[in-house]
Amino acid sequence: MRSAVAVQSLQNPSDLSRDAASTHDALRRMVVMFMVFAMSIVVASIAVGQDRKGKGKEKEDPALKPRPVTLKTRDGIALRAFYFPSSKGKDAIPVILVHEWEGQVSPYYNLVVALRDAGCAVLAPDYRGHGGSKEYVDVRGKTETFDPSTMNKRDIDAILSSDLEEAKQFLKHENDDGKLNLNALVMIGVREGGVLASHFAMRDWRWPSIGSKKQGQDVKALVLISPEKQLKGVGIDPTLTDINVLRLPIMIVAGDSSSESSEATRIAKRIEVFKKKAGQGEVTGLTQQTVRTSLSGPALVNESSEVIPAIVKFVTSNVKISDDVNPWVKRD
Repeated sequence: MRSAVAVQSLQNPSDLSRDAASTHDALRRMVVMFMVFAMSIVVASIAVGQDRKGKGKEKEDPALKPRPVTLKTRDGIALRAFYFPSSKGKDAIPVILVHEWEGQVSPYYNLVVALRDAGCAVLAPDYRGHGGSKEYVDVRGKTETFDPSTMNKRDIDAILSSDLEEAKQFLKHENDDGKLNLNALVMIGVREGGVLASHFAMRDWRWPSIGSKKQGQDVKALVLISPEKQLKGVGIDPTLTDINVLRLPIMIVAGDSSSESSEATRIAKRIEVFKKKAGQGEVTGLTQQTVRTSLSGPALVNESSEVIPAIVKFVTSNVKISDDVNPWVKRD
């Protein structure tokens, strides 16, 4: 039967040649430095702007204003994160954004705001060794700095079991306060962040409920942007054979001439084979967004004008909330 995979080819008027893309990558560090500052102050600027617009009107609930938060992991690491609440309460889809290795969440402000404007509650943490989460206190009480170049598989496991788990715990508290629906969680991973996001989804689905208490199985969709094959020896392939992950709605976004293009195609084909078998020839829940550009990662997200709207559409179209589908459940 005919495949129903959604494949789109996007025209990018600012498409760069390979040489220009290399130059862009060299300048990207300067841009990221600016974006760190911008993300740090944008919470305040949004709040001020909203207050000015709201003069003479009912004041907006302060709890709905974007804010920086600190996540304290079980092994004592203080993680910087940015939280953009939703006004939809128990109907809000929560999203965790997982940035690339040696990156940070600051450049993804436009994506985060677009998801928030669509009703999602978005948490964007800098995991350990990155962005605002580079320092830790050792057993002697001395402040040390992570070196991503020497971090290993044990650190990757800590990111999964501590950093991303703490991000979910933060959303769990928001869930129990009626501010979102954790049972409709979406993971978005960029480059190596796709390895982390997909492994977290696999782990999440291995937590069974205990009686009426729901522990896991909350991830309901996965977005992989410029996906990489592995990170520090941890590969994405084990997640591509996990039946729970493969059943999820999955979106893959990549530039057709980027360095991640072939890996994105490989991942999409593996997912398509499974979904075709499960759907008796029909493929549902797979969207492959191919952009005519050599850009990748944050540059792809920010400079290809149709990428962000496509991600927002995928999330809001594929994750439903009702009494029968992904119902809200109190956790404590």
